[in-house]
Amino acid sequence: MMSAHDEESLWREYKECGSAEAREALIHKYLHLVKYVIGRILAGYQLGRDAVSVEDLYSCGVLGLMEAVDGFDPSRLVKFVTYAIPRIRGAIIDELRALDWIPRSLRQRTGQLQAAYTELEQELGRPAGDSELCERLQLQPQQFYELLDQASRITLLSLDELMYLGDDCPVSRLAPAGDGSESIRAQIHRDEVIALLEAAIEQLPERERLVLVMYYVEELTLKEIGEVLHVTESRVCQLHSKAVLRLRARLGSLERDLVLE
Repeated sequence: MMSAHDEESLWREYKECGSAEAREALIHKYLHLVKYVIGRILAGYQLGRDAVSVEDLYSCGVLGLMEAVDGFDPSRLVKFVTYAIPRIRGAIIDELRALDWIPRSLRQRTGQLQAAYTELEQELGRPAGDSELCERLQLQPQQFYELLDQASRITLLSLDELMYLGDDCPVSRLAPAGDGSESIRAQIHRDEVIALLEAAIEQLPERERLVLVMYYVEELTLKEIGEVLHVTESRVCQLHSKAVLRLRARLGSLERDLVLE
């Protein structure tokens, strides 16, 4: 196992001397992060191995890791793992988007569900309940929960997507702050995004807010969250889907207001 001193030496050799051997050693040391990120994504989406090529995702994740190694500044007070994971995840998500593995019909149904959340929140001035969503969409409760289960295939990507605030400056919702890779403008936009997201999360129902915190901050699996909340993994997926759809509905209106200011 590599010691902290050995790793510091490798970073010095690579960043100061451009050592290809040191770069290769650093990439090899952190390859486990690629497997970790893929494991969370596949578990979260409940994807079968026939839905996507794990090998393709791994290759994209390795490319993300290599970019992280190349872009990392060891002099800054940010751990490499903190810096690298969003970049690995982003590379894998880009590949999933390129594959377009989500059926068009599911995208349309999920879009209708999000639109219903948007309309009801504006009308009610509060988070809409399940029965109100069912009435608006003319669905039976079982049909509504089945749609939420299906929507989880899309919504588990949502907090990693790039948000555009009226220009060409993409900002990752989960990118670590102050890592030195962003321009000043990008940092300002990222801070605006975080402020919008925090405000929207505060308005979520408590259990939905807890699911987001446990999944994205504490990095528990859906199964582990279910054990904490004493509900099934399927129910956790539904809570997550509802939370993200509410966030997207709320953030959509907030972003439009921000662009118009």
